[in-house]
Amino acid sequence: MKQLRWRNLASSGALVVIATSLVIGCSNNAPAPTSGAADAKKVEKIRVFRGPIDPPLPDTNNKYTQYFIKQLGIEPVYETAPWGGGADYAQKLQTMIASGDLPDIIRPMNGVEQTLITQGGALALDELLPKYAPNLWKYFPKEIWDIVRSTSPDGKIYYIPSLQNTNNRGLILRTDWLKNVGLGLPETQDQFVEMLRAFRDKDPNGNGKKDEIPTSGREQGRWMDHIFAMYGVAMWEGYPEWDLIDGKLQYSGIQPNMKEAIKFARDLYKEKLLDNETFLNKQEVWTGKILNDTVGAFYHIVDSTITVGGYEGLRKKNPNADFTMVPVPKVTGYNGFYSLKRFGFVEWVIPKKAEAKAASVLKYLDFYYTPEGVDFNSYGLENDSFVMENGKKKYLPDKDTTENWTQRKTIFSASVSTFDYKSKVAELTIKYPTRYKDMIEMYDRINKTTKVLAGDGMPISVYDGFADIKTHKLFQQYMANIIIGEWPIEKFDELVKKWNESGGTEVTKRANEWYQKVNKK
Repeated sequence: MKQLRWRNLASSGALVVIATSLVIGCSNNAPAPTSGAADAKKVEKIRVFRGPIDPPLPDTNNKYTQYFIKQLGIEPVYETAPWGGGADYAQKLQTMIASGDLPDIIRPMNGVEQTLITQGGALALDELLPKYAPNLWKYFPKEIWDIVRSTSPDGKIYYIPSLQNTNNRGLILRTDWLKNVGLGLPETQDQFVEMLRAFRDKDPNGNGKKDEIPTSGREQGRWMDHIFAMYGVAMWEGYPEWDLIDGKLQYSGIQPNMKEAIKFARDLYKEKLLDNETFLNKQEVWTGKILNDTVGAFYHIVDSTITVGGYEGLRKKNPNADFTMVPVPKVTGYNGFYSLKRFGFVEWVIPKKAEAKAASVLKYLDFYYTPEGVDFNSYGLENDSFVMENGKKKYLPDKDTTENWTQRKTIFSASVSTFDYKSKVAELTIKYPTRYKDMIEMYDRINKTTKVLAGDGMPISVYDGFADIKTHKLFQQYMANIIIGEWPIEKFDELVKKWNESGGTEVTKRANEWYQKVNKK
C-alpha cells in the first residue's frame, strides 16, 4: 500500500484522498547501499530545480539525506528560485534554457516543457521509465501516459505529470461556529446563505466583536471555487477550466452558468457575506484570517484541517475550533460539482543534456513507490521515530517532531504528486490515529459531488499566441469588477464577445482538435 503526502487531483464519486508522493527514486536495479567515507566516490549527485522550498534545504550530513544516499547511492542537490507569483520562477527557467545551464531535472511552468519539446531539448522517456522507474511507471494508468503522448508532436513521453485519483478539495466549514449559531450542515444554496448570515450576525467565534468573515477568497478570485461549483462551473483553484457542453469542449469562463455564479457572488459581496477584501487577499493574508479565528467557510484541501502545516494551529487560539467538509450545496436548475483534474499539471522534465544522468534521476523519482520509500516517508528512521515490536513497526509520534517531519518532506521535495484513497488512509492512521475517521468522512462527502473534467490534461500549447486567454486575464478583469459592483452584470456579455474575438474561437477549435485526438477509439 502506498503512502502519500497531502498536496494537490480525481475520480468522480470515489472516496477521496490526496497524497503527494515524495519520490526519491529507486527501483530493483538501484545501486547497492553505500556507507562510509570509503564509498563516497560511488555517490552520484543530481541537480534538481524546483519552486521555493520553505524550510532550509537539508545538507549532506542531515540524517535523512544520509539514509537516502545509503539506499540509492544518489545525492539530490536542490536548486530553487523565488516564486514572485510565478513570474520570477518562470524567468529563471527561461534564463536557464537560454544559457544552456540546465539541471538534471526541472519542474516547469507556463508551458516551458513545450518549449523544450519543440526545440529538441527534452528527453524522451518511453523506454527509460519502465526500466529505471518501474514502480512509478506501473502506478500511472495507461490513459494518463496516452494523454502525455497526445501533447507532443511525435507522440512520445517527454514529461511526468502529477496524478490525482480522488478529490481532496471542497467547501470547509467551521463546525464549532455552526453549533454556536444553532445550524446544521447546509445542503442547499438557501441554507448556505442562511449560514453565512448567521456567521456574520451572531458572533460565532464568541469574542464579542463583529469581526467574523462568513466566507472568503484570494486575489484574482482564487480559491473560492465553492461559489462557482454550485452552478456546475468547471473551476480549478479559481481558474475557469474546459468541460463538455453540448458535446463540445468549451471554456467555462464565458458560459451562462458562469454569469449566474458571478451574480450570486456579487450578491454575497454586497451583503458582506463574501469577504470584501477577497480581491486584495494574498495567500498569507487569507491564511492568516483563517488562523485568526475569523473565517467560517472557505474552499481548500481536506488535509489542511488537521495537519500542522494547515489549520491545526488555529486550535492554539481557540481550542474548540473544528472543521468539516460538505458536498456542493444544491441550486435549483443546476447540477453542481467540485472539479477534479486527474492530470493535474506537468511535474518533471529531464533535459536532453542530462541524458547521462537520466537513469539516476528516474531511480530517484521511483523511490517513493517502493516499499522502502513508503516506510521512510511514513515512519521515518528505525529507533528514531519508530521501533520494531513483534516484527511490526510502531510509530512514535512524540519522537517524530515537526522539525524531523519537515526535513523528511524537504528531502522528498522533488516528488511526483499522486493521490489515492488507500495511501491516504494509511498515512492518516499512522500520523493522526484519533482523527482519521473524521478525515475519511470528509473525503467521502466531497467526492459525492465531484466530477472529472473533460479537458483534463489538455496541453497549454492550445493557447499559443493568446497570452491573455492563457492567463485568464480577461476573465479575471470582468469577474472581479462585476462582483465588487463596479460594473453591471450586463458587462458579462461583453466579456464573451471580447474573449471570442481576441482568440477564444481559435483556442476552442484547437482544444476540440486535441480532445478528438486523445479520445479517438
